Amino acid sequence: MFRNAPDSYYSAAASATTPDGAPRKIPPPTPLTFPSSTPQAPERVPLGETPLALGIHVIPNASPQDLLPDASYLPPVEEWTAIPQDGLEAANAASKRPLNNGNKSPGVQTYLERRKELSIDNTAAFRTIRRIPAAPGTHAPRLGNAYEFYKNLEVFSSYWVDTSLPKEANSSPEATENGNAEGSKQDTTPIHEKTHIRTGTGSQTPAEYRQGLLASFVKLVAYDFGCNVAFPRVEPRLHLHPPSPSSPASHIPATLTMIYRTPTDRNSARAGIVEGPLAALSCRSTTSFTTPLDSNLDLAREIVALLLTAQQRNREGKAEKPFGDGKWWTSVPRWGGGKGGPIGKEIESSPTPTAPPPTTADLVSDIKARIEGFGSGLGSGDNKRPPQKKARTSRPGGTMQIYDNYRKMLPPSSTWDRKARYMAIGKVGGAQGEWDDVFLVSCINHHIGFLRARVGKGLLDELEDGGKGRQALDRTTVWRSKWYDVFLAEERIEAMDVVWGIMAWSMRDTLNDGAAERMDVDR
Repeated sequence: MFRNAPDSYYSAAASATTPDGAPRKIPPPTPLTFPSSTPQAPERVPLGETPLALGIHVIPNASPQDLLPDASYLPPVEEWTAIPQDGLEAANAASKRPLNNGNKSPGVQTYLERRKELSIDNTAAFRTIRRIPAAPGTHAPRLGNAYEFYKNLEVFSSYWVDTSLPKEANSSPEATENGNAEGSKQDTTPIHEKTHIRTGTGSQTPAEYRQGLLASFVKLVAYDFGCNVAFPRVEPRLHLHPPSPSSPASHIPATLTMIYRTPTDRNSARAGIVEGPLAALSCRSTTSFTTPLDSNLDLAREIVALLLTAQQRNREGKAEKPFGDGKWWTSVPRWGGGKGGPIGKEIESSPTPTAPPPTTADLVSDIKARIEGFGSGLGSGDNKRPPQKKARTSRPGGTMQIYDNYRKMLPPSSTWDRKARYMAIGKVGGAQGEWDDVFLVSCINHHIGFLRARVGKGLLDELEDGGKGRQALDRTTVWRSKWYDVFLAEERIEAMDVVWGIMAWSMRDTLNDGAAERMDVDR
C-alpha cells in the first residue's frame, strides 16, 4: 500500500523530531564488557571456611574439546563438510547414534542443514523477516528452521549494533540520524527498506527478547535430539539447609529455562510431562562489568543456576520432603491450641448472644404474613419477579471457605513439578554416581557462552542435610568457554557445534555406549 508513496514521506519519518521540535537523537551504542571472575580452589575444601565453602574452581576460555567430558561427541566438522553430495545419504545413516530414549540421533545431513541455515547473511535474512524484496541480482534465502532465530535476532538489532556489518555501515546511520554527516555518506535508502534500524541501547533490551533469542537458538539442535526448551512450571529454587537444626532452611530463586527430554509415550507427551532437566539456560540483563563486584555477582547467578540444575537432577528416585514437615507451625492448631472463635467477617455474621431466640408464636405469625402477602400478589396482577437470592459466601455450617483454609494446618505448597519426571539423564554411573556433569548455556549482551560444572554428590548432600559428619568436600570445577557473538555467522556456527556436542553427550545411550570408559575423569 506504500509502494507509490513519495520519498519525502519516508524522509520525514526517518527524521522525526521530539515534541519540543528538537531533532531526534539515538543514544550511543552500549560498549561491550564481559565478566572476568575466575576464583580458584584447592582439590579438597574444608568445611566451615566461608570463602571456599563451595570450592568453586573456574577454568576460563575452555575449548569445546575440554568443555565436554568426551570430545568424540562433537561433530567432526572437517569430515562432515567434505562429504560429497552423492555419498551424503549413506554417510547420514552411518553417522546416527542410538539415544537413551530409544531413537536415533540426527546425522550429518541434519547438521549440514543447520549449518547452512546459520550461514545466511544477516541483511538477507532480515529482508525475509521484514518481507522486503531481495536485492537486485540475488534470491531470497530460505530460513527454514532458523526462521524463529533470525526473527529474534532482527529484533535484537534494534538495540545492538550488528557486528557483521562493516564499521562504516555501523556508524553511518547513527551519524546521519544524529545530524552529524561529516565524513559519512548520506543514506538515501527509504526507511521501509532498511534492515538495521537501531532505536535504543543494549542496556534497554527487554529480558524476554534475550530469552527468546537464546531459546530459539538452542531449539535448532534440541528438537532433533527429542528434547525441548521450556520454562519450569514451578519457580526454580536452590534449597539450602544449614548444619544447625535450630536454623531455618532457606532457598534462592532463579530465573531459568530448562532443556527437558520429551517422553516418547504419546499419552505422556500430550499430558505435558517432561523428563530431566538435561541443562539450563540463563539470561542476564547486566551490560556493565567494570568492577569486580559486577563480575562476582554474574558468576554467582551462574553458579546458582548450575547447582539448582544439579539439585533437580539429583531428585531421581526420591520423594519430596515438604518444607516444614513435622514442625509445630504445620501441626499445632492456631491460638496456642485453644478453641479459637470467629474471625474476620464471621464476627459480623455471627448472632449476638443477647438476642433471644424466636418463639413459636412469632414463627406462626411470620408464616401467616407471608401467605397473605403471596395471595394479594396474585390478585393484583403484578408480575414482578421475586428478589434474587444472595450469593452464598459461606458453607452451610456458617463458616466461610477462606477462613476454613486458614484454620487448616498445612505445609507450604510443593516446590516439585508434578508433571516433571526428575532424572539425571546422561549422568555417569546413573543416579547413584559420585559426581554429575551439569551444563549451562549463558547469555549476556548479544553473546552466548557455555559452562560445565562437575558437582560432587557430597556437595549436594551438604546442601540438603547441612553436612552431617563430613569434614571436607571435593572442589567444584567449572569449565567456561569463550563468548560467541550471535551476529557473526562463523561464531554462531561454532556455538551450534557446542550445543550439538552437549545434546549428543547428554542423550547418549549409557547402557550400550561405553562412554565412561573413554572419558578422562580428570578433565
